[in-house]
Amino acid sequence: MGRPETALAVMREQEQSYFEDNYHVILWTKVMLANRLNVMVRVAMKTLTAVPHEMGVLVTEYEDVYLQTAHFSKDYQQFYQLSAQNLTGQRHQFEVGKALPLKEWLAAATHLLTDPFVKPIVRVSLLELMHKLKTDTPVHYLWLDGQPHDVVPSDLPELDDIPIVQATQAALGQVVADDDPITQQLYSESLRVQLSLLYPFVDHAVTNSKKWVRVLTGQISPDDPNSELQTMMKWQAKLAKMMQEMTP
Repeated sequence: MGRPETALAVMREQEQSYFEDNYHVILWTKVMLANRLNVMVRVAMKTLTAVPHEMGVLVTEYEDVYLQTAHFSKDYQQFYQLSAQNLTGQRHQFEVGKALPLKEWLAAATHLLTDPFVKPIVRVSLLELMHKLKTDTPVHYLWLDGQPHDVVPSDLPELDDIPIVQATQAALGQVVADDDPITQQLYSESLRVQLSLLYPFVDHAVTNSKKWVRVLTGQISPDDPNSELQTMMKWQAKLAKMMQEMTP
C-alpha cells in the first residue's frame, strides 16, 4: 500500500515468525528492501539454512537499481566519510549506510575500521556487522589501545560467547544479587556497554572478572597498590569517558 515504514513496524512485532517458510521470507525481504535495509537482508542470507532463489533475485535487482540512482554517489560518500560528524551523525549514517549495495558497504566499512575519528561504539558496530555478514577477508581494526589489529570478522566469536564476558557477567550477578532491581539493572547495563566497547579483545582489558566487577561497583580503594587493579581502573576510567560522550 506504499507504506513501507508501517509495514516494517508491524513486521518487527513478530519478526522471527517470518522465517518459518519461504513465502514469509520473501515478504520479509520485500519489506526490508522497501525500507532500504539491504545489508540486513544480506545478513539474513548468511544465516538462513536455505536461501530462497527469489530472495537472491530481489537483492540483486535492488542493488542494480540503487547503483543507477542519482543519490547513490552521495550516499556512498556520506557513509565513507561518516567520521566527519559527531556521534549522533555517525550513528545516523551507520543506519543509513545499510541501504548500500554489499560491495560498496564492505569497502567503506573496511576503511572506517581504521579511522581514528570514528567513535568506538560505531567502529565496533561495524565490526560486529561484518562478523554477521561472515566476511572472511582479513581487515585492520583500530582497537581501544590505539593500535590496528589484524582480524578476520567471520572468525570472531559472538560477544556473549567469549569466556571472560561470561565470567564477568556471572561475577556481577553474584556481587549485586542482594541489591535492589534498579541497581542491578544499572550495573548490568554499564557492564554490557563496557564489554561491547572492548570487543573483540575483551580479555586484553578484563584480565580478572572478579576484580573488574569490584572496580565497577566501587568495592576497591583508588589507592589499592595492586597493579592489576590499577590497570583495570585506568581502563574503566577510559570507558567511562566514552560512555559519558554517548549519553545525550
